[in-house]
Amino acid sequence: MLPMTQGKGSCKSCRENKAQCDKKRPRCSECVSANKACGGYDLGSIFINISATGPAPLWSRSQNSQKYLVLDLASQPDNSQQSQGLQLPPGSWSGISTPSRAMTASPSLPALADIDPTNIRDMTELFLDVYYRRFGPGKTMADPLQPGAEIGGWRNLLPLWIGQSGVLDAAIGALAACFVGSQYRNEQLVNRARNMYLDALQKLQKILPEPEAAHRPDLLATTLVMSSTELFLSNYGGSSQRAHIDGATRLLECMSEDLDSEGLHSHVLALGLFEALNSRRSYSFSSPSHSSFVQRIFSSAGASRNNLYFQWCESVLPLPNILVSTDGVANSPANSPSDILAILDDLTAVEHSLANWYTTLKASAPGAWTFPASQVSPGSVPFPLQFNTIEACTLYNLFWASQLLVLEARATLFAYLPTSAIADLPPIEPQSQLAEYASLICRSVQYCTSNTSFAATENMFVPLGLVAGYYQRQADGDRTKWCVSAFSRIAREHKIVYVAERVQERMSRGEGQTVEGMECA
Repeated sequence: MLPMTQGKGSCKSCRENKAQCDKKRPRCSECVSANKACGGYDLGSIFINISATGPAPLWSRSQNSQKYLVLDLASQPDNSQQSQGLQLPPGSWSGISTPSRAMTASPSLPALADIDPTNIRDMTELFLDVYYRRFGPGKTMADPLQPGAEIGGWRNLLPLWIGQSGVLDAAIGALAACFVGSQYRNEQLVNRARNMYLDALQKLQKILPEPEAAHRPDLLATTLVMSSTELFLSNYGGSSQRAHIDGATRLLECMSEDLDSEGLHSHVLALGLFEALNSRRSYSFSSPSHSSFVQRIFSSAGASRNNLYFQWCESVLPLPNILVSTDGVANSPANSPSDILAILDDLTAVEHSLANWYTTLKASAPGAWTFPASQVSPGSVPFPLQFNTIEACTLYNLFWASQLLVLEARATLFAYLPTSAIADLPPIEPQSQLAEYASLICRSVQYCTSNTSFAATENMFVPLGLVAGYYQRQADGDRTKWCVSAFSRIAREHKIVYVAERVQERMSRGEGQTVEGMECA
């Protein structure tokens, strides 16, 4: 809570100009609306310094003092107002200037042309326009999102796939119609998308038992497209999407000799990795037996378009199985120290690989992110980080998320080792370091997800989902709810029917089914 003397004060700028000022706000609306510098309040309650040994100090504007700041939910809107509090008012960007990005309100969608939903090529072009917000002369994109700097990679993949097979065309048509229909609130298009989706699903189920199905790239592409369509059909994280991901993984296992050059295999591999990390379950391609195949996939021409992103995927690929082993140690009444040390060795190998990757990232994107000079608005993410590009935001958040998982796993394993075994090991990081990584991710959400294209927003799903899982394992219900509320805001802003509670469900229990009827020939 704020001391009474702070609550009754006004910001420095308003005091000097004797202007009417909001009370108990980190940055008053007078200064926001006038687009002028605001001294702010001595507000130390939005973030707290968890490394301090004494009472939380008043907020200092130096970057060093912000190093270990974490989200203090006592200063945030109560649960009944939290979802509204995460929304950004139109003028909330006026206090920030970023050289690489114009902080403007999201452009309105152009009028929906009278388009034939059965024309897959035209529908796909419209989908890409809306998905990337490519509007105006020359289809200028609203975000500085370069090709290959997004998780989905649809602009490179979909145009190549049209016409390859009837089942793939049906899946692409369903994806395009469902997303466009949801953005325009066009019920006819959404209904059409559901019919096309069911058509693709029936065709896929009919083809899978055939002897050559396991070696057909178009079926692998179909599973990738249909897993994304589930997101817009309000089943994100549910059993149907997971069934498609499992099916894609199974198909990819059967294609060890059939590599492509368009990046399909690398995207399928990354999709399975993300699902395994989020649900904390094992992943077949995390096994060392697949290392040669994985290296070939990530060295392909398609993967090289987004080199750092896929290098990160390769670095953390062993992590799902390590996390499963760590959870097994925590749930077992008796553990062998030698087994735990073996898991720690695997974890150390991932850490070394990530450290090398991070050195490359910092060299290629120096000064990519900064702490804010002041709070943007009372309703936004507290003290949001600013990045040079969407790609930099994505890569740094993936690194922070993986570091969070690695350090948490190491601390868990140490707790089950005898003191004699720990003596020769490097010390674990303090809890404050884990809290810092989680905080950095939360404070990055706004940059990628507010007034951006869905392609940019989608990049934050994995880091935000992983930090929500971390808060849940820490029994931090309030911060878990904050993350879920952030997902809910994304759903509202991007007009997708999305049940945020599914995030918590997928973290707490496994769900899904295996695609049957297909064997490697």
